[in-house]
Amino acid sequence: MIIHKSIFKELIKNMSVIIFSLSIILFMEKFVSLTKIFMGKGADLIDIFKIFLYIQPSILIISLPMAMLISIFLTYGRMAGDNEIIVLKSTGMTFLGIAKAALSVSVMSFFVLLFISLFLLPRSTQAFNHLLHQTIVKKASMTLEAESFSDVFKGTVIFIKKMPSENTFNGIFIYRDSEKAEENPFVIVAEKGLMSSDPDKGMIKLSMQNGSIHSYKKESSSEITFSEYDFILNTGIEASKDAKPEEIRTSRLWEGRKTNISLVIELNRRLALPFACLIFGLLAPSLSYKTGKVGRLGGFSISLAIIILYYLFFMMGEGLSKSGGINPFLGIWIPNIFFTVIAAVFVYIAYIDKPIGKF
Repeated sequence: MIIHKSIFKELIKNMSVIIFSLSIILFMEKFVSLTKIFMGKGADLIDIFKIFLYIQPSILIISLPMAMLISIFLTYGRMAGDNEIIVLKSTGMTFLGIAKAALSVSVMSFFVLLFISLFLLPRSTQAFNHLLHQTIVKKASMTLEAESFSDVFKGTVIFIKKMPSENTFNGIFIYRDSEKAEENPFVIVAEKGLMSSDPDKGMIKLSMQNGSIHSYKKESSSEITFSEYDFILNTGIEASKDAKPEEIRTSRLWEGRKTNISLVIELNRRLALPFACLIFGLLAPSLSYKTGKVGRLGGFSISLAIIILYYLFFMMGEGLSKSGGINPFLGIWIPNIFFTVIAAVFVYIAYIDKPIGKF
């Protein structure tokens, strides 16, 4: 029907604008934390473009359900405000007929987000970390500046007095924190040094001359002098064997679900968020159907309240699951179960509401 196509187009239009706006906002929030590495440190425009692409799956998994919910409330809120829902009911159209466009959008969003969550997300996260690693390694010397401290490298603070050239340094001070319980923090002071890197091997080496190494223990300290010393810098990007759960492909999460609680949580997370689209697709039109003339502002306010409540429950459940206070499945699926019950109630109320009349 023409009316269904019209509502569908309005939903897609609103949804596209909201997704674009949220993507820009969330991207800038993430990108600000990487400014010290990518801005002014030799990153190419192509690198920044790649970052934008690689971050999109992690943004869309949050923004898509939000955008879909807001767009449905905006669209049906506008229809209620213009008395269009009353007109449609007077023609004999039932709730399911009025909500057909919203249900179609929610099903489409579910399958799109399921593909992103199960397939694209781990690959894009891994690609992003690889790009971050490659950028630091390839342009390692550009992460350092004369007469300033740098903590770009994991567990290491570096101070350079002077930089005669891009890869040569004078007056080097390095503090390395202990990464393991059996290790002790130490300080390296050197007269000069040369930085070299091998992007293929992922290695950054700082070759220093005429310096000393000071190590500290609880009750003692030691000092070693050297004429030449090679110091290996760590970018902090985990190796693939030690990848974080969000970097692990879904098939590997399924294989390790019985031995690692973090993998179980991540697996349920990837499944639960796409299902939110189906739940919101039922809740939003049924709630809009019964709330009356709330308009766009009212619809936006209601959708914002639902989003805050949903993600508050989600974060609480995830936190309890990680701490072992609740079963991982129940912890991750609590918001979905809660809003499914609410959606079922409102769908039932809207469904039994008889059309005004038939012509």
